Amino acid sequence: MSGRDEKDRFDTTGFVMRKQDVGEADAVMTVSRAGRRPPFDPGAERIVILGLPGSGRRRLAELVAERFGMQAAAPEDETAPEVVTELCCRTGLVLAAPVSAVRDDALRACLRDGARVFYMMANPVRLANELGLSGEAGEKFCREALELETLCMGVLHFLLPDGRSPEQLVDNVCENLGVR
Repeated sequence: MSGRDEKDRFDTTGFVMRKQDVGEADAVMTVSRAGRRPPFDPGAERIVILGLPGSGRRRLAELVAERFGMQAAAPEDETAPEVVTELCCRTGLVLAAPVSAVRDDALRACLRDGARVFYMMANPVRLANELGLSGEAGEKFCREALELETLCMGVLHFLLPDGRSPEQLVDNVCENLGVR
């Protein structure tokens, strides 16, 4: 105790220490920017995975859908925002949405209000390199990535860290949904 006597310790005998009964000790509730949400129900909800090209969002969507017995949809990057918005309205679906679709106001509103949205963080320079983009094409990719990331931050509920494979991120998704 670094030279202190036993009597110099802080006395905690007068503190209130009692157990509190709770209804469901094992229940889990997810709290996000959207507020409290009921427990995750795969049949009644939708999950949207946003990520830059090359981030692994399609593979992650497949793995999450498989884990929860849901369907997966992965439209091409050039898919019209209206098509992505329509997919976003379906329940029981894990959607690997093209990140470029977040430029659409209607889709952003749909994502914010009707889905559990995950954004896969990724280093755009690394992705450009992995996609074989260099010079002006690589710089354009990185500029667009920064613009789109800003829009994604406005709709996401959960961030997924960079540097992990889709297989490793499934556990992060489950944890964020309050599912073990």
